[in-house]
This record gives sequence, C-alpha cells and structure tokens, in this order.
Amino acid sequence: MEVAGPVSTITIALSALIGVLAGGITADRWMRHSMRGRIYTGAVGLALTIPAVLMLGFGTGYLTILGGASLFGLGFGMFDVNCMPILCQFASPRHRATGYGLMNLAGISSGAVITTMLGKSADSGNLSRDIAILALFVVAAITLQLLLLHPETANKTDD
Repeated sequence: MEVAGPVSTITIALSALIGVLAGGITADRWMRHSMRGRIYTGAVGLALTIPAVLMLGFGTGYLTILGGASLFGLGFGMFDVNCMPILCQFASPRHRATGYGLMNLAGISSGAVITTMLGKSADSGNLSRDIAILALFVVAAITLQLLLLHPETANKTDD
C-alpha cells in the first residue's frame, strides 16, 4: 500500500491532465463541425473508462493495473473538462451555478455510495467483479448522454 497509493494517484492525475488537455482541444475543434462536439468528446472520454474499469477489476499484473489507471484518468479528464461547457449549452448564465452545483452534488453523492458498496464488496471477496460491473453504469451514462442531449447553441444566453 505504501507504493500502490502514490503510484495510482500520480498515474490517474497525470493521465487526467493529458485527458483535460486533449479533451478540451478535441471538443473545441469538434464544435466547429457539430453542435454536439462537446457531448461526443465527453462520450469518448467515458467510453475510455470502460476498458479501464475492466482492467482494474480483472487485472492481475502491474502493467494491467497501470494501464487501467491511465485509461481511467485520460477518459475521465476528457469527460470532466467538457461538463461545464456542455452545461453552458443548455443553461443560461443565471442558472449555471445551480446546475453545476447539482452536477457536483450528484457526483459526490454517487462516489460516496459507490465507495460504501465497494467496501462491502471487498469484505465479501467480490471487489474485482464489482469494479468491473461499474462498466455497465458507464454504458448507461453514455447512452443517456447521446440520446438526451441535443443542444441548439454553443452558449445559451437567454432564459
């Protein structure tokens, strides 16, 4: 644990930094061609977390775990960097702080629930399987994002 904690934290953080830079540039360029460019970039980022959680759940070697952590950071960075810009496509400036606050609340609450569930899962010996099952939730999130988000503008300015 003395090595695993710092290595995993650094791996995910550096990968997320790369994901933020790549996801921001990609989304900005994709927006030149499609109003849904940010949504598509976020979906690609989320899609990268699917093999990541499978690698983290079922991986047994050091390289597999590092690869999973790297993919997770990259994908999450691509997704995360586009959350507020996507919100700006749907919410006027007057409602953005509330919208972003609710998004953060949902993320933090989900993290708390998942942490508790994975703790119980570790106690019962099913941690690897249950981490991998999280991929199904990511697939659901991607599906909802692609089916439900259809912006009409790059930056909503009126109520």
